[in-house]
Amino acid sequence: MEKIEKLVEIWKNIPAIDTQPIDLSQKEIIQQYMDIFHVGDCFYLIFNTQTAEMEYVDPKIISILGYNPEEFNLQLVMDSVHEEDIPYYFHYEKSAIRFFTNLDPSVILKYKFSYDYRIKTKDGEYKRVLQQVVPIYYFPEGGARTIGIFTDISHLNVQGIPKLSFIGMKGEPSYYNMHLQEEFRMTKNLFTNRENQILNEVLKGVSSKEISEKLHISLLTVQTHRKNILKKSGCASLTELLTKSVREGWV
Repeated sequence: MEKIEKLVEIWKNIPAIDTQPIDLSQKEIIQQYMDIFHVGDCFYLIFNTQTAEMEYVDPKIISILGYNPEEFNLQLVMDSVHEEDIPYYFHYEKSAIRFFTNLDPSVILKYKFSYDYRIKTKDGEYKRVLQQVVPIYYFPEGGARTIGIFTDISHLNVQGIPKLSFIGMKGEPSYYNMHLQEEFRMTKNLFTNRENQILNEVLKGVSSKEISEKLHISLLTVQTHRKNILKKSGCASLTELLTKSVREGWV
């Protein structure tokens, strides 16, 4: 209970913001926010910080972590996060509240934050998941309803401390690697818009020829962009680029 009480205290600082409820069905909301690049199996849940309860858990959790949706609650999460990652978990939740509190209300629903950590499966083994959190409604009296998207990235063999990023949607700027900073300073975009397009296609396994046809540009142009992407990212291979893209929040 101590870990939950600590989280509840953190969430009490979520600002009271006057936002309109999203006039979409749950299915439409999920489709809207799940329309992002995934590098592994994933499941989602809807969480209410006011009640500290899961309002819905995707049945896909069974194949990923082994838990039934009905048993996957906040206490189970806190008991399952790797002890070495728990301090980062708390720190990043605090950082998220600071970040969203400082945002202009007009863009507050255009951001998500993501960080990775290790979580124990029902079989007792650890998997590394990328958790992306999207606030979809702020209660007038404080607290929020969020969508949490959990992607299994164990196969990427990610090592080191968890990383935190704030990702702007619908044209808003992003803030990467916030675990290294106390202040939220916008990160200069590493890639051009065209390079971002090609990066997403490459990481989906689309060939250069198919990208050329899809984007109506020459094959040589695609190959040049791919070389520039590797150079700018400091990666020597597609596998390294995939891993770094996920943790840095580029996709």
